[in-house]
Amino acid sequence: MRVISYLIISVILFYLDAIIGLVIPMHIGNVEFIFVPHLTLMFILLLTIYRGLGVALLLGAFLGIITDIYLGSIYGLYMFGYIGITLLFDKFIKVFYRDYTMIFIFNICAVILFEIYVALIYTIIGFVQFDIVHFLLLRLIPTILLNSILLIILYPILIKIFKKTQNKIDSKI
Repeated sequence: MRVISYLIISVILFYLDAIIGLVIPMHIGNVEFIFVPHLTLMFILLLTIYRGLGVALLLGAFLGIITDIYLGSIYGLYMFGYIGITLLFDKFIKVFYRDYTMIFIFNICAVILFEIYVALIYTIIGFVQFDIVHFLLLRLIPTILLNSILLIILYPILIKIFKKTQNKIDSKI
């Protein structure tokens, strides 16, 4: 039952990512700010904390494949990114899993690392010309702001869901 509920939540968040990404592009004059939501990544990272690494890795691989198929530019980019960020997140968050501030900070840092990873891969392949100033000002800072707001909204809802689906065997919450 829990696995199905996590899968349904992740698919809903995947579609919310797509909808938010289409609705929020912002133009001020000739300048385009790029807001990239990462609800699925943040959900996978929260699963890493509250349900374990194995569940998060399986869901990360599945959602990464789905995202790669949906976006269709480079196959494996999101799958390996989700898995890598999840493993890195698990390595560093074990000490702080009860501290909500550190969970928030590590989640946003993981989003930043993921954005840098995607930008570097696209630059290496030659899909984009990388300009650090434009990347920081027009993509990374708006993405951090958007994902911070989304995490503030998403985190309490997911904590309630995790507590609702908790078994007596689960001991992290």
